Amino acid sequence: MKASVIRQFGGPDSFEHCDVNVPSIGHEEVLVRVLACGINHYDLFLRKGDVTRDLSFPHVMGADVVGEIEEIGSRVQGLSAGDRVIVAPGYPLDPAEQDFEPINLARSYSVTGGLKWGGYAQFMAVPARFVIPNPPDLPAEQLATIPLVLVTAVHAVKTLAQVSPGQKVLVQAGASGSGAMCVQVARVLGADVAATVGSDEKIGFVKQLGAELVINYQTCDFLDQVKEWTNGRGVDAVIDNVGGSVFEGNIRALKRGGHFVNFGMVGGHTAPYAFPLIFYKHLHLHGSMMGSTEELTWGLEQVRAGRIKPILDQAMPLRDAAKAHKHLESRRTRGKVVLLPW
Repeated sequence: MKASVIRQFGGPDSFEHCDVNVPSIGHEEVLVRVLACGINHYDLFLRKGDVTRDLSFPHVMGADVVGEIEEIGSRVQGLSAGDRVIVAPGYPLDPAEQDFEPINLARSYSVTGGLKWGGYAQFMAVPARFVIPNPPDLPAEQLATIPLVLVTAVHAVKTLAQVSPGQKVLVQAGASGSGAMCVQVARVLGADVAATVGSDEKIGFVKQLGAELVINYQTCDFLDQVKEWTNGRGVDAVIDNVGGSVFEGNIRALKRGGHFVNFGMVGGHTAPYAFPLIFYKHLHLHGSMMGSTEELTWGLEQVRAGRIKPILDQAMPLRDAAKAHKHLESRRTRGKVVLLPW
């Protein structure tokens, strides 16, 4: 089969599009024919060696996989060859932890394509219990924009931030794949949303997602805009996938007792000292990574009902994995970039 592999950590040009063996499957696994695979910022960090240095090469990454079952293991029940499926974007690698609740807190939980081979290939092997049958009826390239950012957004916005109708929420990087999904989840939950973007060209796009206020952080102070928007009160929740560069502004933007949720670090790994703000304002700080199967299922129900829509920036052939990574790193994307293996 064809795959885009990395044989060492490095830049986008580390990818090699080549022939590799089709994975063999165990008794409780399925072989998935990959129709489309979305790219996430996690992939960029993994490629550089910032996630783990304990990676066996050659490696095939890729978490957002949509495909069809090609082959089933001898003990697999309830699935058949030809079934259309989504591969869970993360699951515990240790079989003893596969019933852990919540599943994303299991010690062996890993993003799909992180430590084991993922979807930058024409086929992948997956434990049968971690494929989701009967996904929403969307083209594969659109559906592949959804799984990882959707489960991340539902966990961050609904479960941790506890967003509810009438609240005001700030979403950082609202035009990114995860940011755009967080805007949509917050709107489904009945909140008013403010979002930041890096250029005026992205303002209309994020407003179409339902954001009431969209702030170009390059030309104005998002904190001043949020304070004015909330009449000085502050927002009920900040959903942040940026990290260090906006940390203090996020804390200052929150109301007393507000929720801060972070699941990204594209803006830096460290943050300024802000402890007095945290305890004087009685803030709730949450680190967030991925989510549970139940949260993903809730999100997919919203997609099926048309309340959450896929945001596809562009689809590229799998052989262009390096080009796709460069495009994502440019921060010019509006939504997700997807690779097509066939």
